[in-house]
Amino acid sequence: MELTPILCLELGVAFVLAVAILWTKVEYGLFLYGLALGFPDIAFPLGDTINIRVDDVLILLFLARTILWTPHAPSPRQWDIFKWQAIFLGVCLLSIAAESASGMPPGAYETVKMAGCAAILFVIPRLLQSERRMQFLIVGLMCGGIALLIQIRGHLNDFSSNQIANFQELKGAATFSTWNPNTMGQAGLLLAFGAGLGGILFSKTRANKILWPSLAMGFALVPAVMFVRGTTLSIAAGFVAFLFLLRRWRWILVFAVACLCVVLYVHARTPQLLEDATAVNLATGEGFSHRFDRWGMAFQGIQTRPLLGQGFGQELPYLTLIGSEGRAHDAYLAVWLELGLGGLLLFLTAVFQFVRTGFFLYGRPRFQTHGALILALLLALSLDSLGLPTLYWEKLPTIALSLAVALVGLCQREAPEIAANGIRSPAYAPVASHL
Repeated sequence: MELTPILCLELGVAFVLAVAILWTKVEYGLFLYGLALGFPDIAFPLGDTINIRVDDVLILLFLARTILWTPHAPSPRQWDIFKWQAIFLGVCLLSIAAESASGMPPGAYETVKMAGCAAILFVIPRLLQSERRMQFLIVGLMCGGIALLIQIRGHLNDFSSNQIANFQELKGAATFSTWNPNTMGQAGLLLAFGAGLGGILFSKTRANKILWPSLAMGFALVPAVMFVRGTTLSIAAGFVAFLFLLRRWRWILVFAVACLCVVLYVHARTPQLLEDATAVNLATGEGFSHRFDRWGMAFQGIQTRPLLGQGFGQELPYLTLIGSEGRAHDAYLAVWLELGLGGLLLFLTAVFQFVRTGFFLYGRPRFQTHGALILALLLALSLDSLGLPTLYWEKLPTIALSLAVALVGLCQREAPEIAANGIRSPAYAPVASHL
């Protein structure tokens, strides 16, 4: 297609109008952001490892709007989370500066990924300052999730059962070209958490009471069908913990039945693949995709510089140098290897702020469901981080965490009496205290 001056003008006008609409009507942009997450293959390659997607462009637009159009100040609990995340980000940046000065800068992929996650964590909670905006984002996320399932099904239809020899090949067949199977599991976790948010934010009609739990269970079971085993167990633990905290015993039974049905379905369709995926040995590590060997090599690398670490982004180059098959596949070991013991303690402190805030909300009857959902999310992410770098600057888990931060802000704006220390302000003191 030839770019004539008239066509360039029309494209420019359309672009300016689109930016103007998304700038003034943020909820539409948030809906588009959630929807775009369901189409990961729509990407513009920037080099060999970096892909720019629609959601990345929208984050840059949201970032510019947040800087130029100052939103309301974060709530006290949000400030605690932002503060520790900023300190951890600062340590990573100092490590990059030190490596660059010594002539060994980290790879562009790790640096860009960290910058993108930091932007997400800074922008999304500051945009989602009303239930309306968060509802638009959740609806877009659910639409993107359904589109994701349709595409996964299309990928699997392109392969016959005879072409797939084991469950690893099945994961590869269902995965998008710009993702890996572990990212598919992270998407399932984000979508399940988003459905949980939908159950909180939308009206409590009979239809919604059935719709949102059904969506949550459906998305939670996607990694199981794809044999993303670690994330499947992590999501299941988080799901059960959420229902347990709220004493929803009937829904625990429903979830157990749904899990059993999925196992029977997978066994009926692909019994050999299920047997292959469940053949694990906790003593030797057989069946864990060489996790024990990778962890052993990571510990070996940590022992050389346990306090200062090898530097941000040096996990893969260093482990490859000492003979490992690849990354450690453990967020905690990866942080310790790269940033040292101090960096690991800081990382755990930053994660603990989410747990602390979840317990704070869970202790308030009005926001018990909100707190239970945040605690369940952190449990799932923390367990998943034992076998993957889930909490260490990964895009989809960072979006889930940013939604949790936004939820905290909504709670504290809705009820100003829950101050930073949980003390009621005089304006909200009970009438009986004045008598």
